[in-house]
This record gives sequence, C-alpha cells and structure tokens, in this order.
Amino acid sequence: MARRSDFVRTDLHGHSCLSDGLFTPTDYVNARADEQLEVIALSDHDILSGVAEAARVAKRRGLTLVPAMETSSFIHFGTPDAEQVHVLAYFPPSMTPKTLSRTTLFQRGQRIVASWREFVVAWIDSLPADQQRVVDPKRELRKLEAASFPGLAVFLAQLVGEPRRANEDAVAARVRLDERSALVTAFQRHHVRFWTEQPDFFRWSPEEMIDTIRADGAFDVVAHPNRIRDTARMERVLTYAQGVEVYTSRHSETVSAKFLEYATRHGKHWTASTDDHQHVRQRPYRPPPSGTPRATVDRILEGS
Repeated sequence: MARRSDFVRTDLHGHSCLSDGLFTPTDYVNARADEQLEVIALSDHDILSGVAEAARVAKRRGLTLVPAMETSSFIHFGTPDAEQVHVLAYFPPSMTPKTLSRTTLFQRGQRIVASWREFVVAWIDSLPADQQRVVDPKRELRKLEAASFPGLAVFLAQLVGEPRRANEDAVAARVRLDERSALVTAFQRHHVRFWTEQPDFFRWSPEEMIDTIRADGAFDVVAHPNRIRDTARMERVLTYAQGVEVYTSRHSETVSAKFLEYATRHGKHWTASTDDHQHVRQRPYRPPPSGTPRATVDRILEGS
C-alpha cells in the first residue's frame, strides 16, 4: 500500500478583488490550479464573499477549496502603539453556504463591507468638485451596492486610471497622471482611518478573535507573525493560537526558519502559503517553497 505524503501542496492564504487583491475569485483559483496545488484557500480580509464562486471553480479544476477569512484584530487599539494582528480562520469545506452565513464572522463581514462603501463614498464626497469628477466621473460608484463595491486594491487601481490616450498630448497626460497620483496618495493616507476609527469591528483583541473563530467552527492560524513590533505580546498570541503561518511571501528564509523552529518546539500546527495580492511588481506570485504538513491540512479540513 502506497504511503501518503507527509506534506500537501498548498496555498492557504491569498486575496481577491473583493478585498485587497486584483484577481477575481475565479482567476485566483485558476492560477493555483495551473500550479498543480492540491488544497487552497481564498482568505479575503474579514469577508467570505468570494468563497462560493471560488469553490465552484475549485471543484471544476479538481482542487480542495477551504473557505477562509483573514480576520483583523488589534493590540493596543486606540493608542500610538496600536498594531493589527491578522488571524486566519479556516472553515471546513463541509460547511454549507447557509451554515457559513450564520456565523458571527460572516455577519461581521457583511457589516464591514457596507461600512467600507460608506467610508469610500464619504471620502469622494469630501473632495472638491473637480477631483470628484476625476475619481467618479459618471457618479457610478455611488450607485453600487456594498456587495459589488470595489475593494481597496481595485479602487486604488481605478484611481490610477487608464494609460495615456492615443490622441492626448504629453503635457495633458502628465497633468492627468500627477493629479491621479496625488489622489492615490491622499486616499492611501486616509484609508487607515477605516480600521482605527471603527472600534465595533476592530477593537477585538487577537484572543477575542480566536475565540470567535473557534466558536464559529473554524480553525485559527496566526498570519505573518513577523510583522508585529511588540514581540512579547505576539508571543502570547502565538501561545494561545492553534497554528502559525511559517512560509509566506512576507517571510524571508531566515524568518520562515525561525517560525518553523517555533512551531516544531511548541507542537503547533503550521502552514505554507503565499499571501498573494497579485501586486506583481512588489511581490510576484510564487508557489510556497514547502507544502503544509498533512496533519495540519487534515486538522483544517475538520474545523475547530
């Protein structure tokens, strides 16, 4: 009898255009199918909106799709030392869309999406009339419902605008580009307030978030733990969590080795992912250099 491999080819962390990626859920799954991965997750920030589409495509391409969410919590919320801690919530694929829709995290995500739309529209309305015409010339964004409103990456891409038009002279193109670049910079500075000024959504501590993930029937893994400056506080979060993300595009080989050693020493589950946002110039997509241990994959597929 053939022995099952100890590792599974995975990518358990990545984003679509519904949060801060650029791919549709369909394109996201197809890219992973082309890499001949076995188990993948679409883990948009704080929402599960793309899971149904991704699951349909994954089934057609012969992949196992884990419904997932990268949840946002904070340490030191409301202080100058505030830092976001992201915890990945992995729901078992056996959960039906109806069951998922009843979870606390799904319902929180629906409210966050509605709030994001209001936040962006309010920013547009605060601009001078000439800049409003640049951002939303036909006032189409204001007509969109929350479910179809562009996520962060897509909205920024829309702000950048189209390439220079064939009949446009160089001076006009330069002015248009400079104007749009200034708007991109302004929104990048402004959008941080979406997280810092909404305590109902984002005041949750990592431990409170982990408790909610487990109560919803999901499995918790701390994402890219190297990002946190308060290492002592992160140590407590990692102790509380069931798993840690070891391989990701945010981790150098040295950082990955550090967290692999941590997971091994403490008996933690660990994962291998890309955290792909499709920002090709900044962080090209590469399959994880390692698979995820089969014991961890089996645990994720079971749920909490």
